[in-house]
Amino acid sequence: MNFRELSEDQKQQFADLLMQPLSSAEDLKNWIMLFLGLDMPNGHIDPDSNSSPVEAMWEIYNTIQENRGETTPGFIMLSAREGYKTLSSSILETLLMIHFQLTIAHMAAIKEQSAKSIQYINYFFSKIEPLLLKKGWVNKSQNKTKIEYRSPEGEDVYIQVIVATLSGANSSHTNLMFIDEIDVVKDPLAYEEAKLIPGFAKGIHPVTVKLSTRKFAFGLMQKEIDLAPISGDKILRWNIIDVTERCADTRHKPDEPKEDRYVAKSLPLRQISTEEYMELPDIEKPKWELVAQAHAGCKTCKLLPVCKTRLAQKPVSDVGGLHKPVGAVINTFKRTGPDMAEAQLMCWKPSTKGLVYPRFEGTVDSGNVISLDRAFETLTGDIKKKTNELEVLLLMKNLGIEFFAGVDWGYTHNFVIVIFAKIPNGEIWIVDCYSTPGLEFADCLEAAKRYRDKYQPSKWFCDQAMPSHIKSFNKNGMKSPSFTKDVMGGIESLRSKIVDGAGVRWLKVLYTENTTKIINAITKHHFKLGPDGNPTLVPDDTPGVADEADAMRYVGQNLFPVRGSQRPDFVVPEEQQDARQNPTAYQQMREEVAKRVGTGAVSGGTGKKGGFHWSF
Repeated sequence: MNFRELSEDQKQQFADLLMQPLSSAEDLKNWIMLFLGLDMPNGHIDPDSNSSPVEAMWEIYNTIQENRGETTPGFIMLSAREGYKTLSSSILETLLMIHFQLTIAHMAAIKEQSAKSIQYINYFFSKIEPLLLKKGWVNKSQNKTKIEYRSPEGEDVYIQVIVATLSGANSSHTNLMFIDEIDVVKDPLAYEEAKLIPGFAKGIHPVTVKLSTRKFAFGLMQKEIDLAPISGDKILRWNIIDVTERCADTRHKPDEPKEDRYVAKSLPLRQISTEEYMELPDIEKPKWELVAQAHAGCKTCKLLPVCKTRLAQKPVSDVGGLHKPVGAVINTFKRTGPDMAEAQLMCWKPSTKGLVYPRFEGTVDSGNVISLDRAFETLTGDIKKKTNELEVLLLMKNLGIEFFAGVDWGYTHNFVIVIFAKIPNGEIWIVDCYSTPGLEFADCLEAAKRYRDKYQPSKWFCDQAMPSHIKSFNKNGMKSPSFTKDVMGGIESLRSKIVDGAGVRWLKVLYTENTTKIINAITKHHFKLGPDGNPTLVPDDTPGVADEADAMRYVGQNLFPVRGSQRPDFVVPEEQQDARQNPTAYQQMREEVAKRVGTGAVSGGTGKKGGFHWSF
């Protein structure tokens, strides 16, 4: 509708409706349709989802309406790519500014993203401006970075678009902040700084809305999801099936005979008949799920593995508008790889792109993590419920199982001890982990002695950068052989045990309170990304992840190497010494200082940069 062409009386009527408070998601959907001309998807059908574009907008709107920002300080909009996140946030910002007279910051990861947002918002205000003017609003500014109006009450309210840089993050304080595509923010420091932009003002508690597809397991989006139970942020999740239109009767053919079908639990999209399922090897059957009484048309539909007939159950009104056609969604899956589709279309899990150990499966007892009860069963053949950690340890000792330790000194990060066990069936178990920052070597030694007495490891594979520490370990009965650090060799050794070519998982992490750090480290350890956004071959040095990963790697490269036989204590030929020698602690600290001050190699002597001082 073109509101400029209305009579003055009609403008007044619509202007009154424009400013009328909303009381439900359905009201919000109708408001968007009436004033912005957009039919936005409302409702979700996937059991793993809890929201949709309209539901998410309503929940945030209602939080502001009832001033509940103190108990719900933020929202995380986790949706599919092409799931209308940016469009939804732009609609919501427009609505919140005029209904509650708020100031809003919209932070975009990149300029192109900010341009897209401001284009939406400018379009919306151009549509409703005749009605705003009728209500006494004054347009003060409308450009590529800021939209500002003065309300009839004399309040100057605005939407300020900023880019995620340090200068942008030091913008004026606002009531609300929206952060768009946080997973591609290139400056994490700017992102952290920007969290201080929203503040309490005019009696309204601040609210921050973060939106992004989840691109990396180690990205900012996953970090915010992990922190949600602590931060109080509420996760609003929907996938591409939730915004897909209702499946037409002519497509799924409800009147024809139905039959059971089996669909793959993971992508790519696959389905088979009951007869084909029965012919599968037993080891393959858990990878498939029954869809009982699928419609006749579902038998040939590519979407059945992710739809599971739910699109046929959507309301008949869920067609047209911004609901995605079934055929278009099928084509989106066809041109998207399985890993990316699981992460960015279905929102099942983060992508494994860039992970050092992408095939590690953290599911207890069906992946690389083993429960205490299953561990007891593996060792004895007997089933026992509620086994405790001490029982399993005593059982392992009685069976004569050999233990090994990996040690990383940490320096500015964590001091780490990881305990491995060689199980008679050929499996390698990680049974314990000690990880603590800020220790002096005397503290490290005392911690190691406790683990020595508890497990009596046969060998301690330590970070070779501290010969004096290793000497102390040897003196205290912790046999620490010499070896040459091989980063990729250690990574390949662990990968070979995480899952082999036949799909067998030989590496297991015993599920205890201490080993949750190991599970986190394996699932988050990643290669550094290059300027092009693609992974390099250099592992990242994230505190609380890299140190545990290093300690595991030292055991892997020595205990079960994959690059030929390697014995600790071997002698490196003199001509290879320079190329293969381990960096000394002095060299490592120089590199650490160089990274912190952002310069090249740091020479000897003293120096400073800002408030950072060093002396060699």
